Amino acid sequence: MKKTILIAFMLVLGLGFAQAQTKDKDSMPKETTTIINLNKLCCNSSIPLIEKTLAYEKGVKTFEVSLEDKTVSVVYKTKSTSPDKIAKSLAKAGFEANGIEADEKAINRLPECCRNTARGLSSGCGHSH
Repeated sequence: MKKTILIAFMLVLGLGFAQAQTKDKDSMPKETTTIINLNKLCCNSSIPLIEKTLAYEKGVKTFEVSLEDKTVSVVYKTKSTSPDKIAKSLAKAGFEANGIEADEKAINRLPECCRNTARGLSSGCGHSH
């Protein structure tokens, strides 16, 4: 009899634990928004490269680049990516993102006017393309 009660108690306890775990997963939003700082963003010439990079980044739903604020607002799936992964992909494309240094080889593929800015030197962009 004690064995039956113990098994029943463990079964109830196990179901309660499983239900608690399900609630935690459900409470995490499926999509969220992050702002990525692009402190060395130069001009409109860079925006197509940022758009192409984010378009191919797994989990990114939508994004909006602000040249004025030097940021990109990204809506992404929380199960597929993270702000760190997004910033790293932008850095691989030649853009310093959230303090992650841009890849030097990728900087060389940026529009000529944006290369010095990407390296932290004086801007070659005296105008918006």
